[in-house]
Amino acid sequence: MGNSQQVVATGWHKIAIRGGWIATFLLAAWILVPRLIIGTAVPIALVMTILLPLILLVISCAALGVPAKRGQSPSKRTVAWLWFSFLNAFIVGLFFPDDTIFSATSHEQATALIAVLFGPGWEGAGSAIANPAAIIMIISGIIAAVFAVLDSREGGPIRTEDEDHYQGHGYFAILGEDEYYQREK
Repeated sequence: MGNSQQVVATGWHKIAIRGGWIATFLLAAWILVPRLIIGTAVPIALVMTILLPLILLVISCAALGVPAKRGQSPSKRTVAWLWFSFLNAFIVGLFFPDDTIFSATSHEQATALIAVLFGPGWEGAGSAIANPAAIIMIISGIIAAVFAVLDSREGGPIRTEDEDHYQGHGYFAILGEDEYYQREK
C-alpha cells in the first residue's frame, strides 16, 4: 500500500486555486443577480435561481476550503473538476430560462439570456441546454469536493494492493509510478 505526498501548488495550479475562489462568487452572482433584476415569474424558476448558486457556493467552498482548513492545497484533479463545474455554471447562466421583459413574442413567455443576446431562435435552447448543464455542474462539483476531502486527509489518497497489482496490465497500462505516490518499503 502506498501513500501520497502533498504537492505545493505552483504556476497554473496556484492561479487556478486563487481564481477558483473568485470564480465561485462571480458565477453564483452570474446565475442569481440578472434573474432577480429582470424578474422571474415562474415559481420553480425562482426556486432554481436561488438554489443553484447556493449549491455552487457550498460545493466550491468544500472543494477549496477543506484542504485549506487542513493546511494543504487542493489537488490538481480537484481543481480540474471544480473548473469543469464552473464552465457548466457559466453555461447555466447563459441558457437558464426565465420570464424577462425582453421576450421576443410576448412578455409571458420564458426566455433566456442567450435569446436576448442572439435572437428568438435561441429561445428553445434554454431548457434543453441549461438543465443538463446544471446537472453536470452539480455532479462535477460533488466529484471535486469528494476528491478534495479524500486527497487532503492525513496520508493523502490511499492506494490498495490490488491497485498496485494491476498497474501495467490491460489495454491502458500505466508505465512507471505516479509522481504523487510512493510505495512503502
